[in-house]
Amino acid sequence: MDYEFRVIVEKVSVASQEVVKRDTVKIYDIRPPKSILDLGLRHAEQISLLTKVQNALLAEQSALIDLGYDACPNCGQKLKKNGFMQSNFHAVFSDHQLRIQKHRCNNPDCNWQSTPTTTTVFGTDIHPDLAKLQCEQGSLFSYREAQTNLEKVNCSVRSVNNHTRIQSLTNQVGSRLSQDTLREPSPQDCATPATDLIVQVDGGHIPVKEKGKRSFEALSAIAYQPDNIEQIDKHHRQITKKTCVISGMDDELETIKTFVLNAARKQGMTELTRVTGLADGASNCWSVLLSLKPHCQELECILDWFHIGKKFENVKNALGEGFGKSLESAKWTLWHGEAEETLTKLKLLQDNITDDAKKSKIKGLHDYLKNNSAYLVNYDERESLGITYTSQVAESHIDSLINARHKRKRKMQWTREGAHNVLQIRAKMVSQEWNDQWQDTVLEALIGAP
Repeated sequence: MDYEFRVIVEKVSVASQEVVKRDTVKIYDIRPPKSILDLGLRHAEQISLLTKVQNALLAEQSALIDLGYDACPNCGQKLKKNGFMQSNFHAVFSDHQLRIQKHRCNNPDCNWQSTPTTTTVFGTDIHPDLAKLQCEQGSLFSYREAQTNLEKVNCSVRSVNNHTRIQSLTNQVGSRLSQDTLREPSPQDCATPATDLIVQVDGGHIPVKEKGKRSFEALSAIAYQPDNIEQIDKHHRQITKKTCVISGMDDELETIKTFVLNAARKQGMTELTRVTGLADGASNCWSVLLSLKPHCQELECILDWFHIGKKFENVKNALGEGFGKSLESAKWTLWHGEAEETLTKLKLLQDNITDDAKKSKIKGLHDYLKNNSAYLVNYDERESLGITYTSQVAESHIDSLINARHKRKRKMQWTREGAHNVLQIRAKMVSQEWNDQWQDTVLEALIGAP
């Protein structure tokens, strides 16, 4: 016996449960599957079926759209129906035409008539779920790649997903997120008061469109409580709760300083909190960290051991294995908190080298440590006590925030504002705040609400 599979939509009276309207959306033949490809519906057919179901639902909903007119807004006379207006609506996977009832004034001297569209009624013709998807794609991939990715998901080219529109929306949403981050967080958005807090500030370079410049620096910060560092295995740890912020603005660090202060407050910083600040030694990073001092009980800034280790490794690679023992000796001394002895060892090593290039490498390491001597500590002691001395657990965030999006292609160049806006969405994702915040922010961007 042969059978077919029917997908039917019904309009049913809630009170009587009477079927008022029944439509067959699609009929499928039921046949023995000859391969895995025959099981269920193919990708394109799934989109097609969803589109048909959406059309059936939208036909019923569009007939109920209330334009809010009880009388003519010009003269106050009664209104009468005046046909329908075709209007676009872009859902997540499909595009549709709505039929919205038009009206016109009964007064022949007035002759006012409405021209309703999805945009005039709801403020936008794009469903926020689609806008969310566009923003996520735009923040993770180049705008053209985002367009291609959405075309693959939809099995079709849709004008609403063109790269220019994705770029525009991503910028709008990122700009609004930036404005939100500048505002002091409300008490309900903040963690319980923290006794101790870690704040790491680091930077990454982004290719720039400005003439005469190759790149500009964006500063990133991560704030988290020590108790939120979780050991995954013997060699790996992760931060379970953190707040990430990042700025590409050229405003004498004002934006990133405000961002960092609010991030620290979100993670529970009060005037009774002890803050440990980690940085790679750059003066702008120290400036950002030092701006927290008036807002906490104590601020201890430490030159991050992760970056110190990278510096030593770079010099060792440049000088060759012949200088390995001397460098390891200096590094061991520094690890145990003997900063002056370390500088003496490096100066002695520098004086015994004749090659100018190698001497310059040693001098660079010496000067790096000397310039940051105020932030050198006994790293061995801190490790023994189980307290923070390195940003290694959070270092990968620079790659995930900046490099993965802004350095994927050499030819990709950015304006500061464009890069800054994209980074706001990425920061919210890393902070695990995007899912809670996207709806209000996207609606504001689409509708233009304050």
